[in-house]
Amino acid sequence: MDPVAKNFIRMSVIYFAIAAVIGVHFMFSKYNNQQLFQAHVHLMMLGWMSMMIYGVGYHILPRFNGNPVAFPKLAIVHFWVANVALVGFVSTWGISRYGCSKIPQMIFAVMNAIGIFMFVTNILVSIRKPKED
Repeated sequence: MDPVAKNFIRMSVIYFAIAAVIGVHFMFSKYNNQQLFQAHVHLMMLGWMSMMIYGVGYHILPRFNGNPVAFPKLAIVHFWVANVALVGFVSTWGISRYGCSKIPQMIFAVMNAIGIFMFVTNILVSIRKPKED
């Protein structure tokens, strides 16, 4: 398995475990912490689900068409962009309620979108029609 695909899957299950701990915390907590709820949701969706899709996608989708990943270095950059964006987004969510700027949250949201476009570009080019020999 490609190291980038493995790394995405590794991070996916780590985010899944962290989100599960946060979810259990909610069950026993008397307080409704909106910021922690948003962290839980985004760790599940962008951490668990998206990272798993990226990992499995980079491993399987190009093989369906007999092609390698079109831009392997872009996949490595995508891995780092996606993880920095997720951690930054989760940790800055809701800080504007405490008088801080919303700009960091917006920057990490844009980074998440850029990571998604990196994946889309890489997969669309990777699953193109194989060259005839």
